[in-house]
Amino acid sequence: MTFSPVNYLEDSDMNVVELKNNFQKRKIIKHLFLYGSMANTDLGKYVKLSTPKIISLLNELKSEGLIEELGQGNSSGGRRPNLYGNKEDAFYIVGISINIYQTSVSIFNARNQKITDDQILPLTISHGTAIIGSIVEFTEKMIREMQIPKDKILGIGIEMPGIVDSKTGINKTYMVSDRPVAEVFSQKFGLEVLIENDAKTRAFAELRFGLAYSKRNVLAIHLDWGIGLGIIVNGKLYRGRDGFAGEFGHIPMIDNGILCKCGKQGCLETIASGIAISRLAKEGMKSGRSSFLGQLVGEDLENIEIRTVVQAATLGDQYSISILANVGHWLGKGFAYLIQIFNPELIILGGRMSEANPFILPPIQQSIQIFCNPELGNEIEIKTSELGSQAGIQGIAALLLEHILDKN
Repeated sequence: MTFSPVNYLEDSDMNVVELKNNFQKRKIIKHLFLYGSMANTDLGKYVKLSTPKIISLLNELKSEGLIEELGQGNSSGGRRPNLYGNKEDAFYIVGISINIYQTSVSIFNARNQKITDDQILPLTISHGTAIIGSIVEFTEKMIREMQIPKDKILGIGIEMPGIVDSKTGINKTYMVSDRPVAEVFSQKFGLEVLIENDAKTRAFAELRFGLAYSKRNVLAIHLDWGIGLGIIVNGKLYRGRDGFAGEFGHIPMIDNGILCKCGKQGCLETIASGIAISRLAKEGMKSGRSSFLGQLVGEDLENIEIRTVVQAATLGDQYSISILANVGHWLGKGFAYLIQIFNPELIILGGRMSEANPFILPPIQQSIQIFCNPELGNEIEIKTSELGSQAGIQGIAALLLEHILDKN
C-alpha cells in the first residue's frame, strides 16, 4: 500500500515491516512539518533511525510525491548535505478558532505555512451549535476558492474555550448537544475533526514553536476575557484524567464574591480577567471615578475593553492603574499557588491582557514574593508569549497533525 498522510489508517493486509515503515514515514513528515527542512543526518537523529534507513525512507517518500529536496545546507567541512522538506501541496490542515468574540479560519500547507490570511466570521461560541453549519459552509467555500482537493486535507483542528475532552470530542461548557461537538463537525465536513481547549492549544504552540521549546516544565497562562492554563510536564502537554486539567480561572479566591459563570462565587476569573477589568472600568465610569475612560470611548460603556483601560492607565488615569494593579495582585497570588504545586521553570503569559503587562507584572512579582515559598518563587521566570494572536491557530494545526500521524 502506498503511504499517504491523509489515508493514515493502517491496512490489515500490511505486514509488520510495512506497518513499521508506514509509522516511521509519518514521523518524518511530522518532524518536517514542525521543524522545517533538514539534512538526512539531523532528521535521522530526530526519528532515531540509522543513516541508511533514513535515506531509504526519504527516497520512498520522494517517489510518492510527499517530500522533496530543497537545496543544500551548511557544512562544517566536506560535502554540503542535501536538505529535505515536505512538498507544499502534499497535504493541508484547516485550523479553526472559535471564541467569545468571533470565529477565524486558516489553512496550512504541508510546510506549516499559512496559505490564507485568517478569515473572520462574526460568530461566537456563545451562539451554541447553531453556528456549526455556517462555519462548515464558510470553511468549505475557502477550500474551494483555494482549489484544494478534499482528499488532500489531513483534518480539521478546532480550538475553543470551555471544559473540553479532546478524546471524546465533547465540550461540557459550550456547544453542548446530544452528540459530541467534534462528531457533529466531522460528519458535516466528512473529515476527521479534533477539538481542544484554547489554553491547552496555546500551551502546545509554545511547546512546539515558542518559549517553551526545549523546556520541560512550563505553565502557559492564557489571560483574555477569561483565564486559562496550559500545563507542560516533562516536556509534554498535561491534560489530566479526563482532559480537564488547567481550570485555573475557576479557583475560588474570595469568600462571598461575585457569582462566576461556572456557578461558584469569587473565582479568580471574577476579579482578575478581561471581563473583570471591563466590569470594574464600567463601574468607575458610572460613579465618575474616571474621566479618561469616558473620553476614550465617547461615554459609551459598551466600547470599554482591556485595551481601553491600558490606554487610560498609560495616560495616567489613576483609577485604571489601580484596576490593573489589583488584577496583578490576584494573579500573582494565584501564580504563587501554581508555583508551589508545579515548581515550573518558566511561566508564559499570553492573550489580550498581555497588553497590560507593564501595569500587572510588578504586582504579580510582588504577590509571588509575598505568597510563595522563597525557595520556589525567587527563581521563577515570567515571560510574555512571542507567538501573539497566532498561538491558538498554530497550536491547533500542530495538535491535529500529531493526533493523526502519531496513531499506531
